[in-house]
Amino acid sequence: MFQKIIPITLLALLVSGCSDSDGAEVTKQVKETAVVEKQTVEKTGPDLSTINQLVIPTTLEEWKNVEPGVFTLDYTLEHETSSWPQETRELNAEEKNELESAISAADDTDTMFKALRYYFGSKVYNDLLDQQINYAAVMNEPYLPTPTKEFGADENGEAVPTKAFLLLDASSSMLLPVDGKQKMGIAKIAVKRFAKTLGEQNEVSLYVYGHAGTQENKDKELSCTKIDEVYPLQNYNEEKFDSTVDEVTAKGWTPLAAAIQAAHEASKNVEGPITVYIVSDGAETCDGDPVKAAEEFAKDNENRKVNIIGFNVDQKGEDQLKAVAEAGNGEYISADNSEELNNSIAEKWVIPSMLDTFYIRLSGPNGFTVSNAKYSIGQVSMKISNAVNIESSRFREMIKVLLSEELITPEQEEELTEKVKQHADQLKAINTQLREEKNKEVDDEYERIHQNIDAWAQEIEKIRAEQ
Repeated sequence: MFQKIIPITLLALLVSGCSDSDGAEVTKQVKETAVVEKQTVEKTGPDLSTINQLVIPTTLEEWKNVEPGVFTLDYTLEHETSSWPQETRELNAEEKNELESAISAADDTDTMFKALRYYFGSKVYNDLLDQQINYAAVMNEPYLPTPTKEFGADENGEAVPTKAFLLLDASSSMLLPVDGKQKMGIAKIAVKRFAKTLGEQNEVSLYVYGHAGTQENKDKELSCTKIDEVYPLQNYNEEKFDSTVDEVTAKGWTPLAAAIQAAHEASKNVEGPITVYIVSDGAETCDGDPVKAAEEFAKDNENRKVNIIGFNVDQKGEDQLKAVAEAGNGEYISADNSEELNNSIAEKWVIPSMLDTFYIRLSGPNGFTVSNAKYSIGQVSMKISNAVNIESSRFREMIKVLLSEELITPEQEEELTEKVKQHADQLKAINTQLREEKNKEVDDEYERIHQNIDAWAQEIEKIRAEQ
């Protein structure tokens, strides 16, 4: 695998020349002399202070923060996590000299093992462990609406069917983060869950604004005039609605007034109660008058209103959005983070019908969700385990080379090999524990959601019975 570096004593004797008859004896003398030199010459290798400071990980936290090997930075993820044995490439002169100098300068196998880790430790642990530690199963958790009187009820106590126009702000400010997540992503989840919980008794429409052009002045006219009804008013279809929402991208300006006007025009000939729900993170930026637009929408019709949820808005934006909601005979609710956004929307819903309650019971995560989550966790865990195996294999190969170069004794070779095994076993144990903890998190989340759904459904049945 590696070409051995010829010791200086051996090289000097070879260049001095010898007869064939003396060859065997010379070779024996050279070998013995080289061994003596390695044992007696003062070690002048590299400064081991950096290597000695290296932490061999024994905990998850230490493992997560371990530094990659100096000479493994060019190794690919595929190479370091493959299930198949990988060929160990030959070391170049620099790598070979660095390792051998460090080993020659080391006084004990602990330092030697640190040197192996310092130069040839895997580089993939940090990313894989971060991925595993931060993994959170995305499970379908339906909104569990708190009954309100907003839509009224008929003489039998059943909610009156209504139409809901959802207006989603897709301006560039929605690209900003909240709670470490993009506002647009949080708003999309909220809107999808909102539409799902409205149920099949209510027709739903979705408008988006601010999704055209950019926030630059040259695109202002385009961004301010393009309002799209991406999901026309109709019965709710989860697959179609969710895919429509997923395609929305935040880009430009904020034509709030124009969006309300578009919903107004589209609903002029629609009968029955109509509520416009606006999820926005800021004030009008397209020179429109959203207060006047909301007033015109709700004018002379008590069954029409504009409700606004201000998502992480500044004071100026909140003042305007409050005024818009008031002009539209609706309500303004402030939500500074994702949890408040979800809770705020939940406060707007009606008593679900028996059919809606049934569907909500079924809309929680199922066994496939749990299996898929655990499969993803298992895949990352397998990559980590493979990385440990490949790193250990690389260490063992280096130990063999060091022994063949007589830089370590057979006893040291045995000790180092055992250290490699113990190190690998410990990392695998940590990996197994991490996988089991993440699997438990999946099970606990599944159980939590279904417990909440069951408790909510029982409460709804109680309220319906009391009516």
